[in-house]
Order: sequence, then C-alpha cells, then structure tokens
Amino acid sequence: MASTISPPRRMSPGERRARRERRATWITLSVVAIICAVVGVGAYAMANSWWVADAPAPSADQQLADGQSRFDRAGVDFLNRQRLATVDIAAPARASELGLPTEGETPVETLVPLTVEVRGNGAAIAFPGVSWFSLGTADDRLTSLSVTPGSSGAWTTIRTDLEGRAGEWGWTASDLATLEAQVGEAAREEGDAQTVSLPPTLVDGMTVSADVVIDESGQISLQYVFAP
Repeated sequence: MASTISPPRRMSPGERRARRERRATWITLSVVAIICAVVGVGAYAMANSWWVADAPAPSADQQLADGQSRFDRAGVDFLNRQRLATVDIAAPARASELGLPTEGETPVETLVPLTVEVRGNGAAIAFPGVSWFSLGTADDRLTSLSVTPGSSGAWTTIRTDLEGRAGEWGWTASDLATLEAQVGEAAREEGDAQTVSLPPTLVDGMTVSADVVIDESGQISLQYVFAP
C-alpha cells in the first residue's frame, strides 16, 4: 500500500532569510540584555563601595589598627583612595604585617599625588604631592623608606626644599654649598648617571639622608631616605 504522507515543504529563500533575521535579532537582544544586567550590577556595587564613600573606614587588610598603611594590593588601593600613606620608621610593624616581602625593595607608584606621612619619635613628617616612594625590607623588618617629594624635578625647587629642612635636620650651609657644587659638576657630565648626597643625620629617632639623583640625560630628582 502506497504511503499517503506528504514530504515536508521546503522553505522558500525569502522564508529562510526571514528566519535568519529573526534569529539574529533574538541573539542581539539577548546579548544587550546581558550587558545591561552586568552594567547594572557593577553600578550598584560601585555605588555601595568604599571608593565613593566620603570617609571610608579601612578594613584589616588595608590598614593596621594604629594607622600604618599596608602595601599589598588592597592596601595600595586604599591609600590611593585616601590619598595618604603612613609609614612608621621608629616603631614599624613586621614587613609581612605591612603587606611587604620579608626581603627586597618595593616601589610604590601612586595613581594620584598623595601625602606620605613619616612617623618618628616626634611629630610626623608630611610630604605632600608624592607620586613615588619605595620601601626596603630585610629579615621581615622595614629597613628604609625612600620618598621623592613633590618639589623634585628642578634644582631650584630641590634647593628650596633642602634649605627649608636643613636647620631643623642638622645640615649646615657648608653641606648645602658642597652639594650644589657636586650637582652642578654631575649635571655637566651627561651620559653618566650619578647620585650625590647630604650626610646622614638623626631626626626624631630616624636616620635621614638626602640623595640628589642625576640621570644619563641630566634630569634631576630628590629622594629623602629614612631608616630606623
């Protein structure tokens, strides 16, 4: 007995094109819906984040209870938001508690200029406008802090900064004159990077020195180095 079932009708080219267009439209709308959902969730999370809070309270992985900054990812994120980094040289916590390696040098290049607050035995020393500083560690101890102040970049502003601190920190006019002569000589020798320094001095229980760095192109920068 012959089959009476008719074969399925083949779609015309126009019908196939319409079907493809409907499928493409559905896929596009689905992707847009997913993107909108992700953006919405991200906006909600940011609105409730400490990044946009007026006075965010640090968590334990961002700052120690006594105000010392931490320098792992969470700590650096927070100090960039707060625009303040606090380093205790006289009584530092262990390097590992500060989010630092037990041995080595950790440079910190900030997202925005901020204030580095250095704690000794006396009043804290504040350096505003800092975009770079570095912390040295050994045997799980903080051994040094190097700060490039906002005045760095030109000898005139560097000299003014040094003169403003010299009397309190123990550098003499003769020390500054010798440094200026050394800077001038080094600047004339382009192609050779050099560092000239003021003698170390004791300030509030910290050993402090000032290094003027002249790079191969003659660019000049100032670094204050603090050590316990």
